[in-house]
Amino acid sequence: MPATEPDDPLDAALCIASALESRGIGYAIGGALAYGLWAVPRATIDVDVNIFVGEPGLSNVIDLLRTLGVRIDAEEARRQNEREGMLVGRWGLYRIDVFTPSIDFSWEAERTRVRHEIAGRFAWFLSAEAISVFKLLFFRAKDIGDIERLVALRPELDRTYIREQIVAMMGEGDERVAEWDRIVSEHP
Repeated sequence: MPATEPDDPLDAALCIASALESRGIGYAIGGALAYGLWAVPRATIDVDVNIFVGEPGLSNVIDLLRTLGVRIDAEEARRQNEREGMLVGRWGLYRIDVFTPSIDFSWEAERTRVRHEIAGRFAWFLSAEAISVFKLLFFRAKDIGDIERLVALRPELDRTYIREQIVAMMGEGDERVAEWDRIVSEHP
């Protein structure tokens, strides 16, 4: 594949998605790009991709990204992945965050991913429910704001499923559960 720089973050994500599919590597686009499918799109210069491979498949993913033109140091990426459950590269102007299955819920996110067509190109995206769970785990102010908008705009969101996932991981008494309950109560 020729190494050309993407036009924008969505182009980068769709190129990465196509390359991963061509190699049979499970993935889902996440972050602001996936969030924009379910709620109010917002600007981003990051591309978040969840990959669903174990440690042995990580080298294939790194090699594939480098073939596309993503600047990534393979050894540093492996060390970063061991520490953080993710690795970071750069492609043109864009940061590429690749999340690996560092928690059991990652495999559930793969099971619930959704296929979308955008401008004639197909790709897998995290479901609205998986995005909500990940945002609750990160638990930053911007994530809480995103969840509030998502709940307000998506009455079909499986609220029970999201709560069950957070309780299973964090416990009934965790502040994330209380925050989720508050958000849901404000958007019956």
